[in-house]
Amino acid sequence: MTENACILVCVTVQKECERLIRRGKAEALQHHLPLHIIHVNTGKNYLGNPDAADALNHLYALAREADAEMNILYNTDVMQAISGYARQENAKVLILGADRSGFTHTLSMLLPLCQIITNPT
Repeated sequence: MTENACILVCVTVQKECERLIRRGKAEALQHHLPLHIIHVNTGKNYLGNPDAADALNHLYALAREADAEMNILYNTDVMQAISGYARQENAKVLILGADRSGFTHTLSMLLPLCQIITNPT
């Protein structure tokens, strides 16, 4: 685990994730912490999908504008990838999109010291 804390935003390959990054930037400024953005790729190949490639490029551009570090994690277990990265980087706040499957509840059990914000406006 890193000694310094961070704010962590989890994105999917959609341009609509811009609102998550904006909220992450606001949290990072409020807490005076660096912003990290991650996407977990479960094995999808984006090379043949121009919409996904365009969205990914857009997300990288937004990350640069927000002065954030963006990483793509490759793991078939999304929960493990997010919780492992959050622990490794000492995430204090975790920002996610909509949760329709109880994902947030499970993450909160795995990351009890991390504030989880779901589907911010």
